[in-house]
Amino acid sequence: QGKLLGGNLTVLTALAGTPYLPDFNGAILFLEDVDEAEYRIDRMLTQLGQAGVLKNLKGVVFGQCTDCVNKGTSYGAFTLNDVLTQHLGGLGIPVYQGAWFGHITDQFTLPVGGMAEIDADAGTLRLLEPVVV
Repeated sequence: QGKLLGGNLTVLTALAGTPYLPDFNGAILFLEDVDEAEYRIDRMLTQLGQAGVLKNLKGVVFGQCTDCVNKGTSYGAFTLNDVLTQHLGGLGIPVYQGAWFGHITDQFTLPVGGMAEIDADAGTLRLLEPVVV
């Protein structure tokens, strides 16, 4: 369980080192992106890790990554799953990929700051409180 924080990986990474980057301590991080090659996702997750964002999380949900494949010469031939496993797999927290949010049609809207619960085995993210009053 934790507070939902996150959004687009590219935008979030651009906030690293600024006063606008939220405090992710105890949060469930949700990420998505569009049209980013695997090596760029690797670089962005490395930057977030170095900025301390990935430590002390309660969980990570990676949504849809539309068109996130290298369109040119591959360097190492890593897949998106390989990159996510490398950066998130050893955190010792629930992590799953493929939630229905991101740059897609009929996506779910996630309330930033809302309390939620993640079950990585079941692939679920459940809101624990009303977010609209």
